[in-house]
Amino acid sequence: MVSEANEPGSESGKRSDDRRGVPEGTPQEGGASSHLAARLSPRSPGSFAAAAMGYPDSLLAMSDALPVALIDTIRARLGDRARPGEPLARYTSFRIGGPADLLVLPDTADELAHVLATAAAFGVRLTLLGGGSNVLVGDGGMRGVVVKLGRGFARITWNGTEAERESARLGRRGLGASEERSAARAARALDGPPDDLNLVPIHAGAAVQLGRLARAAVARGLAGLEYAEGIPGTVGGALFMNAGAYGGELAHAVESVEGLGRDGRALELPGRALVFGYRRSALPPGFVVTAVRLRLRRDESGQVRNRMDEARARRTAAQPHGKANAGSIFKNPNGDHAGRLIEVAGLKGARAGRARISERHANFIVNEGGARAADVKALMDVAQRVVWERSGVWLEPEVQLVGNW
Repeated sequence: MVSEANEPGSESGKRSDDRRGVPEGTPQEGGASSHLAARLSPRSPGSFAAAAMGYPDSLLAMSDALPVALIDTIRARLGDRARPGEPLARYTSFRIGGPADLLVLPDTADELAHVLATAAAFGVRLTLLGGGSNVLVGDGGMRGVVVKLGRGFARITWNGTEAERESARLGRRGLGASEERSAARAARALDGPPDDLNLVPIHAGAAVQLGRLARAAVARGLAGLEYAEGIPGTVGGALFMNAGAYGGELAHAVESVEGLGRDGRALELPGRALVFGYRRSALPPGFVVTAVRLRLRRDESGQVRNRMDEARARRTAAQPHGKANAGSIFKNPNGDHAGRLIEVAGLKGARAGRARISERHANFIVNEGGARAADVKALMDVAQRVVWERSGVWLEPEVQLVGNW
């Protein structure tokens, strides 16, 4: 999943609208969407300055888009975790996407705050890329600063006592001062008993893989995430999209959300403030999620595992495997399923370039190797048009189109 939208909608409807009149608001082909986006006017000295300072070719290619001083400032803090001209295909589940002007991978809240403040000071757009699932990055890449949270945001704390790093064995060394304060505050908050003693508090970093969190919860006999075992992406992206399947969704387990405001200050929002809806949440503009507090219910271990196994079996039987994809392409309309409508329209197996509508599940588009974003978008356009003509339903994309096309 990806946290990418300027101002997420606050509507709480559970399904996308069937547009049975003339289609309105067909998806834009590119505008970079981000709940971090701050679109001001970025311009600074050109490539001659970069050449004089000995920067690599990848930076020279981007120097007209980003101020060299901005790159210098961020690199001074993050080193080689600030990567100009970095191709984004390797960071998305579709394995598609052109280069970012600058990709940064902060490991601490202090580093993230530094990046936010620097981008704001230079008036440069900033976009948060989560796990790279549920997103289609344009072939022209992404302008401005693209942030992908690093390993420091991939920790889980169980019941306020047992801290685990899910993607790296990093101790408390490397934590910034504000992150130390956040961790201490979390421990204090979780020490007290919950209102319901069967509910267990969990603190999950935004970069934790959702499927890994679900499996770890089931192993502890905790219910509430069984449906999520096979959902790709991170906890932060899952929160932004209110990820769900088979009757479950993340909104049911969220107690509060931690993050940084556009000015870099730490904030904590109660779950009820997010006004969750079908594949959406209402995060404030500019808010960057760093962690999510959940409460999961204790249950009989065997039953929890059986429910997860059942969800896995359903997913395995119904969805394509072995080919890069971004998950469901369209939202399900009221009272129907996007996959059924696309199949009825006769589009299973349809191709554009190296992209193909899956024969196993028509609401999936797979990359057969070397597909371009333009190929995927062409198939999406065909599906929308033909389904509209055959069924009178305008399919609303679930996958987010970002970047330049």
